[in-house]
Amino acid sequence: MTSDRALVVPGLLPLTEAELTAVLRLPDEHLERAAKICRFDPATVDPSKGSGGLVSTVHEALLAVSLIRRLADEPSHWRAYGGLSAGCLTALLFAGVISEETCFELIRETNTRQISANNARRSGTFLSVLPSSEGDAYRLIDALRAFDAQPWLSVDLGAGVIAISVTRTDADAMRQLLARFGVAVLDVIERAEHCPYAAPDRAAFTEMLADVEFRPATAAVVSPCTGKRVDDTPEAYRHMLTEQWFDTASLPLLIDGLRAVDQVAAVDLIGPATSVLVTRMRQLLEGRAEHRHLAAPNLLVD
Repeated sequence: MTSDRALVVPGLLPLTEAELTAVLRLPDEHLERAAKICRFDPATVDPSKGSGGLVSTVHEALLAVSLIRRLADEPSHWRAYGGLSAGCLTALLFAGVISEETCFELIRETNTRQISANNARRSGTFLSVLPSSEGDAYRLIDALRAFDAQPWLSVDLGAGVIAISVTRTDADAMRQLLARFGVAVLDVIERAEHCPYAAPDRAAFTEMLADVEFRPATAAVVSPCTGKRVDDTPEAYRHMLTEQWFDTASLPLLIDGLRAVDQVAAVDLIGPATSVLVTRMRQLLEGRAEHRHLAAPNLLVD
């Protein structure tokens, strides 16, 4: 049964020790498939440091497992799906465009190539920041041009909550610089994301997607870069995945695009229990549409 709801799938959000433990303690077919394809042994994964202690391949695979399990508990399917960053892959999985095997294969390929590229030459720095106002979020990019070769607005969550990428690799220096602008740094990742210089580069990313099998969708898919419905063709899905890797992802555009899909009356979010996305979704939908947060993974209680 298809509902009148759309679903937002988040990117690589942090998982706590409890959430990782909940995922790892259930040895089902999804975890087995993720471990086999992404080449890790669940028995050796240490959840004590949360996802911050994991390589991105394992982190993303375990997050995907948790989301797949959570949706399996729901009685109906969504009319439209949209993902942010790594969530684009699971959004395509839920919309029937790729298989679960393909989802994990792309997780492995993307993260393995990214790790290899950044080990050879770090692409830059990705910072989640909170400027003093929404207008300042956009003026900040212009101001940073005096200090960096190519500052880029990588992710827009609305109301001034953004992530930026810079070519500079000195994170402490960037923190100090942003503090001079009155900007709070929420998180730092030692690589560039959602910008023209993200790794792997465009040629490698295109090669990775060339032989992927994309199937006809069972629901609408909306791009996080344009907010528009993606044409139901393999070429369009390849373009969407490439575009979101090298350009700005936008939660406001994604939500507007999902609400514009015919018969969508509500927009839900699936993801870990604690996330700034929950707050931002509620604010963006206030007075416009209903919202539910489908917390994942479900914590198992003894």
